[in-house]
Amino acid sequence: MPVPVSVVIPTYKASAWIEETLESVVRQTHPADGLAILVVDDASPDDTVSVVHKFLARCSLKSRVVVREVNAGPAAARNAGWQMADGAWIQFLDQDDQIAPHKIELQAQVAARAADDVAVIYSNWIWKKLSQDSGDWRPSGPVRAPFVDDDPLLGILQEPDFGHVGPTLIRKSFLTRVGGFDEKPNLGEDIDLMLRLAMAGGQFREARSEEAAFFYRQTPGSLGQALLRNAHAMRSLLHTFRSVEEFLRARSPDRGLPEDLGRALAMRYSRFAGFYYDNDPESFCMLMGWIEGLGVAWPINLSRPMRVLSSVTGLENAVRLRAAIRQQSRRLRPNRSTYSRQ
Repeated sequence: MPVPVSVVIPTYKASAWIEETLESVVRQTHPADGLAILVVDDASPDDTVSVVHKFLARCSLKSRVVVREVNAGPAAARNAGWQMADGAWIQFLDQDDQIAPHKIELQAQVAARAADDVAVIYSNWIWKKLSQDSGDWRPSGPVRAPFVDDDPLLGILQEPDFGHVGPTLIRKSFLTRVGGFDEKPNLGEDIDLMLRLAMAGGQFREARSEEAAFFYRQTPGSLGQALLRNAHAMRSLLHTFRSVEEFLRARSPDRGLPEDLGRALAMRYSRFAGFYYDNDPESFCMLMGWIEGLGVAWPINLSRPMRVLSSVTGLENAVRLRAAIRQQSRRLRPNRSTYSRQ
């Protein structure tokens, strides 16, 4: 009997993308009697629900559509979905993303022989962008193939390409154990869940794939882009990593941290330091204090010029100077993107 997998898809104003997303599920090579689709619509004001019903009426997979009366956000929709799902393993699939045909079968094979403490099966993934010339979705950048099996908590902190839920299968019993997604606005709700699964003792196993198993489509006006400008959501992201530091210190007899963990946390704290400096001074001061408490001169993800500047002026002064330069640059070139990765 195949491993039972439920594909949970939260939707909101998704009529432009949802058919291609659903089609990627229908094309799965995993046996149909081990696969089900559960769409949770978050009170869409458009015809998303009608489009979903028409598509599912044409396919043979077991499916269910739940329509919420009040919009509560994607995390709440995901939580409602996995709690209603029958599958022992959950595939979370956002409304505009796609899974490769072999993805679920590949990971289900690993899940079938996984020990009870394995919470997450994961594979590689790639970005897709919409071509302005042809209107086609094309791969963008290299295939991302993170590896976190040996020490999931450290690996997730160190690996910037790991943390999205789409490339994974997650054991439902572990979602129950940690309570699923945190429903407050958070740019990092995916990585927050992954970190809590690791802190709960969940093990992670790679299902190696020669080709990308998951496709993140960078659609215009996505929620992630909006949250990147939301100070409350960005503050929640910061506290996601702070909770990990507190967890690790509580487990240490002297509340100390190994150097590799300290540097990984410092990298995570500092990634959006420029945003906090510009938009949330209280969080900026807080994260600088946290980095100082880790005893790290500068985080490892800083560019070489920033590392040189930090070694001379200190990290906080270097970030302040860079923020001032960026502000001036934005005034001169207002159409440029506001923030880039550090």
